[in-house]
Amino acid sequence: MERTNTFTVNDHPSLRKLADNCARLWNELNFERRQAYIRYKKFSWHPKHLYEKYAPIIGSATAQQIINKNNEAWRSFLALKKLEMKGRLPPYIAKISMPRYWKRSGRRKLRIIIRNDCYKFDEEYIYLPKGLKLKYKGELKWHGRKGRLEIIYDDTDKVWRGFMTVKIEKPPIRGGNKPLYIDLGVINLATVWFEGLRQPIAYSGRTLLADWWYWTRKIAKEQSRLAKVNKRKTSRGLRKLYRIRLRKFRHAVNAIIKTIVENVYVLGISKIVIGKIKDIRNNNHSSTKINAIINNFWSFNYIIRRIKEKAEEYGIEVIEESEYETSSTCLRCRSKNVTNKGRLFKCYKCGLEAHRDAVGVLNIARLYGGEVNRVVAHPLLLRWNGMMWEPKRVMNNRPMRTLEARISRL
Repeated sequence: MERTNTFTVNDHPSLRKLADNCARLWNELNFERRQAYIRYKKFSWHPKHLYEKYAPIIGSATAQQIINKNNEAWRSFLALKKLEMKGRLPPYIAKISMPRYWKRSGRRKLRIIIRNDCYKFDEEYIYLPKGLKLKYKGELKWHGRKGRLEIIYDDTDKVWRGFMTVKIEKPPIRGGNKPLYIDLGVINLATVWFEGLRQPIAYSGRTLLADWWYWTRKIAKEQSRLAKVNKRKTSRGLRKLYRIRLRKFRHAVNAIIKTIVENVYVLGISKIVIGKIKDIRNNNHSSTKINAIINNFWSFNYIIRRIKEKAEEYGIEVIEESEYETSSTCLRCRSKNVTNKGRLFKCYKCGLEAHRDAVGVLNIARLYGGEVNRVVAHPLLLRWNGMMWEPKRVMNNRPMRTLEARISRL
């Protein structure tokens, strides 16, 4: 499996000059290909004249890596165009655009691509082509067969960031068939349960949602100011606000995933079953606020991807299964004569009153082999305090701060 080491690199004039020349090569190559595609629908995959022009300036290996990356971008574009002609384009792709230039606001984006055998690290320095020796900060978490290195200048944070791909050995899938079930949502980002747990555990998203709305209002205010003052649509300050909002949300989500997967591994659980939500963004909602939450706040694909990546590191299998009608079917009598108001679930046939997300995750478990008898249908609610997930209530005058603490009480 592939992972990426990220770190920051100290600034240097030679590094900027090398990155600027790399961007010039990409932009010239991309311009020629865009013009050739518009006029003739074909171009050369081996631009010998550009390679000979830039190889003495940035190094032959670096020039070849930039050409290879541009080839990858164009092959992806052409593959999508073929799918579009056949009517098989994925529904989430609305428009196909040709590869873009490395440019923003009239300035070239500074980026360097280095082949895996043209750089090396020690405990303090990174050694690059053209005799560059630079200090770096950050832990190289992954060790294995190293791949391509990209160094990109982040003009929002004013720092150089390095991204080194590493191929590491994939751990074998764990034996056993004991699964953990997850129901994803907006108000409660994740509700989890496994056999032996007397009460589902829900990770409340209310604090995150309030924080997300706070930064959304600040973004809107900054956009309005830019439009009035100098009729601009973006700025470094606006990009920073977007980044803060995204990072705060993803930090909390990654804390959930780390907690779940690490505890799953300790408990000997070999499989995670996630309720697969389908076409939720295609449903029409009367409230613009609900539409904003579903389409902007709720990052379903990101959460699924991160769960799979984290579980892969521990040899835990992740399966997506349909959760159709799991939140609208009675857990006790299987009746669909129910009502959902907010988080409250009520069955008119047997009188069951429960938490909607608890019913959802327990119905997922029931559908895919779990025994849900004598389980409390109201979850233990964990809230995000900015640093960690902890219960809303205090038990025995002490907050239970981890999932292990909750499990140890069973």
